[in-house]
Amino acid sequence: MIIGGKRRKICVLHLFSLKKVQSFSPIREDEVSRMIKKIYEQAINSKITNLSNLMISLTSTIICRIVFSVRFDEEGHERKRFDCLLAEAQAMSVSFFVYDFFPSLSWIDKLIGLTNRLKKIFQNLDEFYEELIEQHQNPNRPKSMEGDILDLLLQLKKEQSTSIDLTLDDIKGILMVIFRTYLLLHASRIHVYTYT
Repeated sequence: MIIGGKRRKICVLHLFSLKKVQSFSPIREDEVSRMIKKIYEQAINSKITNLSNLMISLTSTIICRIVFSVRFDEEGHERKRFDCLLAEAQAMSVSFFVYDFFPSLSWIDKLIGLTNRLKKIFQNLDEFYEELIEQHQNPNRPKSMEGDILDLLLQLKKEQSTSIDLTLDDIKGILMVIFRTYLLLHASRIHVYTYT
């Protein structure tokens, strides 16, 4: 298990170095181009465009492509599954747990079902990450999966070229931190839209 400072070192030196971040610019440009095309098509057809939803979708898609090279279809099953996982995780991140303030009263969280709900979400996210890791470890995987963040983490684990011994749980933890950051950005964006 890696600790915070070592996790930060992996992120700074390997995942989010200037060179690596610049290598993701074609993904960002492609997704922005797709969004502009979608807005254009909706404008031509005199359809209402929900820019808030488009921006959330844009951010989500860019992160998915950068982290694990998957572009979920707008209306596909996997996109809905991913969005549900993120929505559930976001809902739990702002939930009030009695345990956080009064550890001796943790039984209240169990009584009202928060503890079981949290375990279920954790299990679902863990399964989701396991599937992604299996896809990346498949020797017949698409070439497009090379060079994304998950691929880099798996290479670091395999090579052990750093002074840090990465485990699959460490990799899942780093993925969770990335998505938690996305959730916080998403939540703050909704907060700003609500009050403007």
